[in-house]
Amino acid sequence: MTRTLTLAALVLLVAAAPAAAAPQEFRIVVVPGLTLEDLPALAESGAVGLLVPANGRNTSGVQARAALVRGEVRPSYLDGGVPGGPPLVSFETAAEPPREGPVIFVGLPSGGEQRNDALYPVAVLGNGFHGLLTSPSTRLPGVVSIADIAPTVLGEDDGLGWKPDSKAAARVLALDRLIREKKDGRLPSGLLAAALIVLVAFVFPRAATLGYATALTTNLILGVTETSTLWVVLLAIGLSIAAAVLLALVVRTTAGVGLALAALLVLYLAAFAVDGSWVAFSPWGPPQNGRFFGVSNLLETMLLVPALAGAALLGRRFGAPAFAAVALVAFVVVAGNRFGADGGGALVLAAGYAVLAALLAGLRGRRFGAALGGGALLAGGLIAVDAATGGSSHVTRAIGGGPETLASHFGDRLLVSWERATLGPGPAIAVFLSLAALAILVARLLAADRPLPEKALPLAFAAAVAVSLIVNDSPGDVAVAGLTGYLVCEAVMLRARCAAASRLRSSWEFSWPAAVERRLSRPRPRP
Repeated sequence: MTRTLTLAALVLLVAAAPAAAAPQEFRIVVVPGLTLEDLPALAESGAVGLLVPANGRNTSGVQARAALVRGEVRPSYLDGGVPGGPPLVSFETAAEPPREGPVIFVGLPSGGEQRNDALYPVAVLGNGFHGLLTSPSTRLPGVVSIADIAPTVLGEDDGLGWKPDSKAAARVLALDRLIREKKDGRLPSGLLAAALIVLVAFVFPRAATLGYATALTTNLILGVTETSTLWVVLLAIGLSIAAAVLLALVVRTTAGVGLALAALLVLYLAAFAVDGSWVAFSPWGPPQNGRFFGVSNLLETMLLVPALAGAALLGRRFGAPAFAAVALVAFVVVAGNRFGADGGGALVLAAGYAVLAALLAGLRGRRFGAALGGGALLAGGLIAVDAATGGSSHVTRAIGGGPETLASHFGDRLLVSWERATLGPGPAIAVFLSLAALAILVARLLAADRPLPEKALPLAFAAAVAVSLIVNDSPGDVAVAGLTGYLVCEAVMLRARCAAASRLRSSWEFSWPAAVERRLSRPRPRP
């Protein structure tokens, strides 16, 4: 009995004792004052890259060091961006980088809250690392997240890797310049495209619709060539809208416009399949300050026009299979983990396509509600399939955590959205004026005495934007780009209705399917 009680006591003591910290395969050394100019010397004996210290607009010394030791980043709008939980690893500070490994040495921000717009040097010495650092969380060779350091130190599978590159330091410096210039050009290029597309929409709606195809194609080309010089980007975007006017003079049929929009989606699908960095480094791609690859919320909202309009136009011309084919390609482009990787985008597209299909079919009441429910189930099924095949996004992780985690996740996103919308007078005015204008336009359209098929495209687009405001956390991008897209969708509809009523046969007329059907069904006068 005495031996039994003694053994039981020992077991309890061992169970109650704190678990020993996992051994570190690398030392972590923070080198204050380490700059990107130090990387050429470091690249001679290890692998180098750019380190993103935080997720969101701001960072700080406390936030960066907390993320470093916990292997986790938290949006800077939530709890100051400081993740909770116990530290997983430890670090030391040195005036100069160590000469022998295995060691990971980094430069980090110091001091209080500051803009998260600077990238910091990181180098790994030892264990065979040599060349350019790679990261499964960024998918961009040469760019890593601060959350990648702890898994690497602990020897986990999702840590840093490397690829051979004899000019690794030069590549890192080029990436730093590209990312900085891309951030500077994102807002002016986006506003220029929006202004030109809206202007064209009131004069030549067909050209405005095709303007999305040409502008988004130009965005991709700029990403492929890694062009970020502001004046070149603005010139290219302006010329792309002008090219849309010329293209509209050639492409005059509903099927032709629909095929052009569907071809754009296929183009982005192919680009993601070949090299995801093409989209990542495009002017409207992710900003690389928390989200690194896939589609940004701005790009997602702009892709809604070709995704919904392409399905509507081809569906009316070739039937339900064409509608479904365009919808499937759009889902893969935006939400597929190996492509756009935006789980929230699946919910946005599901809402848009459910409303579009229901209104084109003339459904009302319970049937309309059933169509919306079917769209939600379809989105959930696609997210589940993506997760089952290895996909992961903020939506799959939130759903996997159960109702409580899901509610907390979307609560955090709403809080981040509010903080971003009220960041200053400029963003607040842009967001609330755009949403007010969009609400007025939608209310006017709902009150209009027109057949449901005519209202289908703009109302479906508005529904998708409404969902995007809930599941995404970039209200400025979604509101402004959403208002632009809605104006184009409604202008196309209004122009077609006026053209049908006046029986014009001008080459500038856009043949909206509902208008064509009314003309074809008009009874002929009896002799």
